[in-house]
Amino acid sequence: MSGMDETELQHLYAWIDEVPLSRPKKNIARDFSDGVMVAEVVHHFIPKLVELHNYSPASSSRQKLDNWHTLNAKVFKKLGLTVPENVVKGVVNNKAGVVEVVLSNLRVKIEQYMQRRAGIDTRDSQKTPGWGDLEPKKRRKPKKAASDKPQEQHNSFAEVLDSPAYEDIEDPVQALMDKDQSIMDYQETIEILKVKVRKMEQLVKLKDKRIDELTRKLAMYES
Repeated sequence: MSGMDETELQHLYAWIDEVPLSRPKKNIARDFSDGVMVAEVVHHFIPKLVELHNYSPASSSRQKLDNWHTLNAKVFKKLGLTVPENVVKGVVNNKAGVVEVVLSNLRVKIEQYMQRRAGIDTRDSQKTPGWGDLEPKKRRKPKKAASDKPQEQHNSFAEVLDSPAYEDIEDPVQALMDKDQSIMDYQETIEILKVKVRKMEQLVKLKDKRIDELTRKLAMYES
């Protein structure tokens, strides 16, 4: 669950619909998983922050992650936004409700950036405390329309990582340890196979030697 009520989601979808994207929108989790359309959203509102040629449509998780890492380093950083690796993996893996959270927070940062660039003092604007949690919350009516003020940020990253929605997202450190263990297992298997190969080679040499001896004896008998 994204932790966003229906009204907030509708405001978010309407905001995204303002952007002329390169691909038709079919499923928001899949459409935005490779980061390309996220880059297009930022480029639409703040063109100078994004070089679209840096982002290629991708189907593999590795290329999708590369696109998101580029967004984090070259775009989100300038907006004061950082999406943690576990959250990125949630988006890349089409985790339900996760991309809406990222886009909602991105919307806040874009609006704040545009206000600052326009010389508007945002110190007294609505507080954006973080990302909240990914648990569903009671529906509530917004005090103002979406166009009146920046949307409240949802889901603090600390709570996101502790939420049930991320129980099955692989921990990066544990994943690295698992990979190291797998490599060690493979290396051990390879060494065992090498020993077996050497033994087989020795057996073949012994058999060849025995064959040579029998051949010589046979030649002697025939002579």
